[in-house]
Amino acid sequence: MDKQQSPLQKAKTYIKVLGSISLILAPLLSLIGWGISYDSLTSLFSFNFSYQATNGAAYLTPTTDPALVFRYYLLPHYFIYASMPVYIALGLTLMFATYKKTPWLSFIGAILSIIGAVYFIGVLGAYLSAPIGSVAMTNILKISFALCILVFVGNVLLGLSLYKANITAKWTSLLFIFGNILILVFPGIENWMALGSLMMLIAMLPLTKIILKRHP
Repeated sequence: MDKQQSPLQKAKTYIKVLGSISLILAPLLSLIGWGISYDSLTSLFSFNFSYQATNGAAYLTPTTDPALVFRYYLLPHYFIYASMPVYIALGLTLMFATYKKTPWLSFIGAILSIIGAVYFIGVLGAYLSAPIGSVAMTNILKISFALCILVFVGNVLLGLSLYKANITAKWTSLLFIFGNILILVFPGIENWMALGSLMMLIAMLPLTKIILKRHP
């Protein structure tokens, strides 16, 4: 009996592996991006319920040393920029894992997450391609900013679909949902957003193991 996988089986295996990696990689990249925005652990763990100028990028200007601009502005945003395509893969993976039991909820969640990630990439591209502080807040950019949050709105719906699908323990779904809610409640406050990403990362570990153990 030929033990070699058929091309279809190989494709399914690659999709399974890449999908499971995306569940971990997406929140890990955003965790790093938002986490390294701070210049010390003290400022990172100074949680405020409204925006306070505590991160390293707060006082950067176009005349700031380019090394500091890279360290506290460009580098963190590069990680967030890199995370967004992976969040698309995360949304598709969660949809695939849950659509049989919650078809509409998982489908709508994935679509919203994908739309939000696309706009997030566009907004970050605009900011990263121009000197700091020089991007004009046009109406289209304001709309794009508003649409960015759909990444995490979609993730909340996907978390609900995961909760109803009973694939993993209930606490993992709730932790994933709560992590995304933290990001939605505290937009622009990087340490809260990093905490939300950490919650997502922890929540996705059990599902990653389940997907990897499944047969092609």
